[in-house]
Amino acid sequence: MTGLEFCAICGNGELYKKKNFPHWLGLSVLVSASFLFLVAQAIYWQWLGWAVFIGSAIVDALLYLWVGDAIVCYRCQAHYGGIAVNSRHAPHDLAAAERYRQERLRRSELHSSP
Repeated sequence: MTGLEFCAICGNGELYKKKNFPHWLGLSVLVSASFLFLVAQAIYWQWLGWAVFIGSAIVDALLYLWVGDAIVCYRCQAHYGGIAVNSRHAPHDLAAAERYRQERLRRSELHSSP
């Protein structure tokens, strides 16, 4: 696919790029490596502990290089994978995300009020 300029769902032009990787998997690797490191340290196998920790860092770096980017819409949170990232797709901007979060809160407040 070619570059994406607007969200196909809501038509918003503010999009950002992020790694197309599930966060829970990355955290699971980190927690598992930390647990194995602590177990190895507790039984006085320091070299094994550090090997596990450094090995998990290498696996994390390889996954970062291997996994592609995804384009995400600030407004509707739609994810688009396999699309070419262009210069308009900057990394996540916290100020823009907060602006759209406040917009969603105002909309839900308007719909819920009598």
